[in-house]
Amino acid sequence: MRRPHRSIAPLAALIGLTACAGQPPPVHSRLDASGITVVTLVDPLVVARPVADLAAGTRDYAYLGPVEVNRMGELSYFLWVGLASTIDRERVNAVPEAAETLVVIVDQQPMTLALEIWQHDLESPPYAAAAPLYATLSARTTLDQIRRIAAAASVEIHIVSTTGAVRRYRHWQGVWPAWSLIGDAR
Repeated sequence: MRRPHRSIAPLAALIGLTACAGQPPPVHSRLDASGITVVTLVDPLVVARPVADLAAGTRDYAYLGPVEVNRMGELSYFLWVGLASTIDRERVNAVPEAAETLVVIVDQQPMTLALEIWQHDLESPPYAAAAPLYATLSARTTLDQIRRIAAAASVEIHIVSTTGAVRRYRHWQGVWPAWSLIGDAR
């Protein structure tokens, strides 16, 4: 005798919900001790560039992530930028020039943002980095600019130093489409 055919869709949905329940939310909102609400993604975008002139296999990394800062209803948006290297640059006397400008190339169109040292009144940095950071910077931006990056088919990162030298970074890990979640957490 044949058993009646039962759909596996309810079981698949249950498994999917169980898997999702174990995942951290992609957006992290926290109330800082100073009363500032900070909204970030869980992980930053990571871009890298080889620096083989210092040592074989050496890379510089840039960690980037959108940040929404809410000071009692006054919203500000930034891109947090952490610069790191796999080599101790001070030890090899190759300290990089100070970064002045972030150029985000969004679908072949440059978006130029001034960089400044991260000096926001937060008790901890908005993102963690796997490599030791030698500079922690921010670029003031708008929610529209963050959403433009999130909607892009391609994104490249260039960092321009105070002397005009351009360091070009390529995607290493992370996704920029998730940046569209910033501004929707309210």
